[in-house]
Amino acid sequence: MFQMASQLVIDEGAAGVLQSLREAGYIDGDSLKLSRFNAQGDVATANAIAQELVGGNYDLLITLTTGALQAVANANQQRKAPHIFGLVSDPVKAGVGIGAEPLDHPAHLVGIGTFPPVDQCLSLAKKMNPHLTRVGMGWNPAEINSEVCTKAARLACRQLNIELLETNVENTSAVKEAVSSLIDRHVDALLIGGDVTMLGAVEVIAKAGRDARIPVFTCIPGNATKGALFDLGANYFEVGRSVGRVATRVLQGESIAKIPVEIAIPPKTFINSTVLKDIDAAWSFPPDILQSADSVIDETGRHDKPSRDQENSASAVTPETRAPSGKPWNVRLLAFVNSPDVEEAERGLRDGLKKSGLEQERDYVLKSANAQGDIGTLNGMVDAALSDHADLLLTISTPALQACLQRVKETPIVFTFVANPFLAGVGDSDTDHLRNVTGSYGSNDVKRMLPLIRQAFPNARRMGTLYTPNEVNSVYSYNLLVEATRGSEYELLSVGVTSASETPDATQSLCDQHVDLFCLPASNLTSSSYPTIAQTAGRAKVPVFGFMASMAAKGAVIVLTRDVYDMGIESGQIAALVIRGKSPGSIPFHQCTASKLIVNPVAAAACGLKLPDSLLKTADEIIGQ
Repeated sequence: MFQMASQLVIDEGAAGVLQSLREAGYIDGDSLKLSRFNAQGDVATANAIAQELVGGNYDLLITLTTGALQAVANANQQRKAPHIFGLVSDPVKAGVGIGAEPLDHPAHLVGIGTFPPVDQCLSLAKKMNPHLTRVGMGWNPAEINSEVCTKAARLACRQLNIELLETNVENTSAVKEAVSSLIDRHVDALLIGGDVTMLGAVEVIAKAGRDARIPVFTCIPGNATKGALFDLGANYFEVGRSVGRVATRVLQGESIAKIPVEIAIPPKTFINSTVLKDIDAAWSFPPDILQSADSVIDETGRHDKPSRDQENSASAVTPETRAPSGKPWNVRLLAFVNSPDVEEAERGLRDGLKKSGLEQERDYVLKSANAQGDIGTLNGMVDAALSDHADLLLTISTPALQACLQRVKETPIVFTFVANPFLAGVGDSDTDHLRNVTGSYGSNDVKRMLPLIRQAFPNARRMGTLYTPNEVNSVYSYNLLVEATRGSEYELLSVGVTSASETPDATQSLCDQHVDLFCLPASNLTSSSYPTIAQTAGRAKVPVFGFMASMAAKGAVIVLTRDVYDMGIESGQIAALVIRGKSPGSIPFHQCTASKLIVNPVAAAACGLKLPDSLLKTADEIIGQ
């Protein structure tokens, strides 16, 4: 399953797919082996992932969003792999061979289309403010889904007598300037359509709107919690379930050629009435809108209309498991980038809370956000969490922890997936630290890695590595490798990279210097852009050794990783203590020292290496056999 980026609606869609598969008896690790991929919004990374998927001998490919659909469809032109798509605004306009009729599609490709209801969104805005005359909209011309939404917005605005002012945005770092240009043109509101680039910076856009006293509204649910006045769009969890049902039919043997392409737009409306105090008084919520909304955020918190499943079930509540607070804690989970390792850490956090006996919605309401590697977006996420009066902040990765430390003085912070928290300024020891901060951490086991490299590749002498100079965690992990190789038989050649677009050239540069192998310290950037690193190293038949678990399944020969899922569980259990009333300052940091050895003999063979039996016998997991 491949998604173009990590955003709330995409993650909800993915959760819906997995829920539907589970309901049909397809459970990961039992009757199903699931590999997940994420391009972090980068087109080059998406294309590299698509090539890997098509050549990966998978029984089924599931893509979420238009960009992921297009990347895989282009790589899969020989129709080698069955392909199911979802979370696509207009499958016909995607240019992948899908026609207007339900059965007019390639015999290997089918899925669910979900067109965001842009016209209904604008009609609702006009109902809330009858004087609405000028709406600003930023969009990325490289996204066909965004182009489709923009065209729909043009038509709807003409019918509603609204002037639509547009600006083009190529990446998330350009969003702030683009929105400022729209505000300078005196728009009454800002509309975000189904644009992955704009949705990746919702907090930044919402803050700019508040500063100008104008609202932001979207046709993609989940953004009202980030500062939008309202979202009117599809229920993407239910869309994901529909995609999962199609996947189930294919897994059970039904021919894709006989399955029609469907359009599914189950509606969902989110309203954030707290925004009204920060915008022009002309905006208001009519009573019928408030009554029909699926979720309303007000000064007392978030109030969700129960789903049918919730109405038909009741959970047992016992004094031993309930949190002591009179209302659910408002918990925000903030991550800097998305990668399989980050997803594992988040899964551990969530499971740690559950294992502690706390229940979501009853004891806490958890909202997650991911900055997609953009520092400005990350800072905006922290500001949005504070504006939303978060009771607890959960952070994944060092940059997320640092961003919180810069802005948060009182709100409790629980961190995970951090190499060395002390470099971030949290304190001097596991017991002597800031009174509002605690969590779990673990660094690369470099000293154990070098003997493993020697065992797998005894003739190697020139070691190449990449690190990220502007990530304190990456520099720390890199320095551990420098120190370990000093005085050893290895010559270490290194290149610093600061963006995903630099990694292919940096990797090739080291290959041109005839390195024998790559050893990659933990880094948010190299982890999220690892597919391009692996692809370049693979062409040169240079083996890769690393410290991030996700690298093993994507071509690394040996991975020696701290168990980030267990680290996440530790932090989740620590967070449960905080929710139950314990001061973070009284909870010692937990250092994870256990390592997991994962080996990939197939990747080794592709580079001309044969791993010795003595090494294989010590592995905790063997990939590819």
